[in-house]
Amino acid sequence: MALLAEHLLKPLPADKQIETGPFLEAVSHLPPFFDCLGSPVFTPIKADISGNITVRKLRLRGLAGLTW
Repeated sequence: MALLAEHLLKPLPADKQIETGPFLEAVSHLPPFFDCLGSPVFTPIKADISGNITVRKLRLRGLAGLTW
């Protein structure tokens, strides 16, 4: 796992800030992971995370003045 993290995770910049767009793109792949766990108990968690990602993406698009 450490080897994987070394190559995929970039260190934070000095100001400890990350760009919202790339972060949302990266975490958007997280909700399907809960399907792999095979239990319906994770359905609310998956829905909550997915909803949060969607809301943040919509806000980001709105702030940038983008339209669908």
